[in-house]
Amino acid sequence: MTDKVEPQKADLTGQDRFAWNLMVSWASQLVLIFSGFIMPRLVDDKVGQAALGIWDFGWSFVSYLSLVGLGMGACFNRYVAKHRGAGELTLLNYVANSALFVQLIFAAVAMLATVLFYLLLPPYFGETLAENTHTAQLVILFLGAGVAFQMASGSASGLLTGYHRWDIHNALHAGDSVLSIILMVLALYLTELSVAGMAIGYLISTVIFQSLRFVFVNKVCKEFKFNLKMANWKTTKMLLKFGIKSMLSNIPPIILLQTISVMLVSSIGPAALAIFARPMALTKQIKTFMTKFTLMLTPTTGSMQGAGDAQAIQALFINTTKLSFAFALPTLGLLFIYGDVVLHYWMGAEYALWPLVMILAIGQLLPMGQDTSIRILMGMNQHGRISLFAFVTIFVLFGIGLLFTGLEQWELTTAALLFVIPMNIVYGIIVPIYACNELKLSLKTYIFNSLLKPFLYIIPFYTLLSLSRNEYNQGEWLNAWLFFGCAGIVTLTIYFYYLVPIQLRKKCLSRFKLQSP
Repeated sequence: MTDKVEPQKADLTGQDRFAWNLMVSWASQLVLIFSGFIMPRLVDDKVGQAALGIWDFGWSFVSYLSLVGLGMGACFNRYVAKHRGAGELTLLNYVANSALFVQLIFAAVAMLATVLFYLLLPPYFGETLAENTHTAQLVILFLGAGVAFQMASGSASGLLTGYHRWDIHNALHAGDSVLSIILMVLALYLTELSVAGMAIGYLISTVIFQSLRFVFVNKVCKEFKFNLKMANWKTTKMLLKFGIKSMLSNIPPIILLQTISVMLVSSIGPAALAIFARPMALTKQIKTFMTKFTLMLTPTTGSMQGAGDAQAIQALFINTTKLSFAFALPTLGLLFIYGDVVLHYWMGAEYALWPLVMILAIGQLLPMGQDTSIRILMGMNQHGRISLFAFVTIFVLFGIGLLFTGLEQWELTTAALLFVIPMNIVYGIIVPIYACNELKLSLKTYIFNSLLKPFLYIIPFYTLLSLSRNEYNQGEWLNAWLFFGCAGIVTLTIYFYYLVPIQLRKKCLSRFKLQSP
């Protein structure tokens, strides 16, 4: 028996806050980009490429801790949004308190796993890491503690995003990054702790801002009542089932990338990983922008499903995928054409490997542009079978790739191909086809509206940008900048007329007196 309340006038699907949430999300991401650009260069200049490789190596190990959370984390926001939209406040509290209870257990397990990593590092990697072994141990210990604390506060993130307050969620994330970078720089320049001091700064910042999430939960989530007695096995089992399915869909790229990173350290060394990780970081920043957008689709879809509006979900899928490609095509295209130049001025000539950047850029297009597929499926709770299939297929394809490349004498381009080929087959082809089938959506309609149209829009951008790069290679910098600027202006004009909704377009034109109201 659940208590029902009168339907609220507010839009509980979150669509009325979508644009605002996205603007705040992307604004906060700019802070993360600044952090992501400045810290690797500072570490490389201050303590060297090997230390930067140790930092990347520590994150590679700690990323495996995401397995401990069984994918639950903040993904239960789908249930928060659904129960709140239906006025089922008792069920909402069952879900939130059950998630909090389980997350506390997962956090304790993650901390134990971190200590285990710390103890096992010398016997397994001591020969490869040599004098950097103890530093790597400390990096893993403090980064792991920070991840464990994030798990403990995962329910707060789930509540805020389930209430469609992505603006608060991302603002706190940005604040965490600002404080973290300040503490890291202080540790790097005022102490002798090197990257271990950076890990300590990360932990301090994490504890402060993850704690603040609960403060905002108390202010925003009025229907939520903290009471661990409401945690129950039935609700927990439902959340774990949903979380495991979500983990199977989200975790393969993480495991695949971190496995490749660890294998790079073992076969070539930490300096090679530092070179590989920099172009990967560029594509990751673009992907994070995309994820800030697609993550909001899960609770929105859950709310639509609760209202029984299947056609609205179809329209949401097509329109958001079109927008995803409209963002991914120019950004990844820019990286494909000018990526080595960016790396040269960012990190130095030894990092500017153009073939590596091109493989990672073009190889991320299909999976990144169609991240909407799995997010929509998660919102419908129809992601179980495809997630399991994707999980198995990714590593089967990776294993087949290893049979052809071998484990010895790896090159960085080999590592890149072993990452992008499985990702394209699974997340670029199989998952979108499955999503169309579940939504009873014509594949031809999907491809034409979501993929082909954005590609046609972007052809002038690619043409002008290629001319710009040609002029740059010949030393004609002024011409290169002119073509570059024209590429941006032409693309923005095309996007304005073909992607911006007609009512918003008319409003913008009339505001600048380019069209009568």
